[in-house]
Amino acid sequence: MKTVMTSMPTALMNALGALLDFRLVDWTGLPPCLISDVASLFGAALTASDSHLGHYPALRETYSVAGSTAGGLVVYSRAHRVIAVETAEPPPVEAMKPLGDPDISKPPEFSLEDYSVRESLYFRRGLVLSVAEALTPDITPTVKIARCRGIRPLAAAHEYGAEYYLALKNRLLFRSGN
Repeated sequence: MKTVMTSMPTALMNALGALLDFRLVDWTGLPPCLISDVASLFGAALTASDSHLGHYPALRETYSVAGSTAGGLVVYSRAHRVIAVETAEPPPVEAMKPLGDPDISKPPEFSLEDYSVRESLYFRRGLVLSVAEALTPDITPTVKIARCRGIRPLAAAHEYGAEYYLALKNRLLFRSGN
């Protein structure tokens, strides 16, 4: 990743480089950008699909990022504007230790096998970590990061709303189908 960063000294590349190298303490938020800006850095998306981010539809694209610790980047956009980015692989839990406690933590709302997962929001730096805690003490590791997302910096926790996050109770309430 370091060689890519020196050849492309843009604000976007510097920001994404911190996330892709799991230097979470250096992540200061997603700068305003378009999906074409991401493509100019990493080439064409490997995959693209319609998805949801929070309550709203979004385009989800994956990019290969040679030499990155994260193994690639997932980009969510609406109307060509990048709304959020996510590392292809989650960082080790040690990467979050220099950050200190999150600004807020959402209650656990989903689980991975043998883990309960809560959103840890560092809203001033635009960082959302899905932290998985083992349901029993005999599971190793007892804590791990399940997902790492970068968004724009937020001024207050309440700004982390429907654009990015849909609470489980709302997903059930508005579930479509039979």
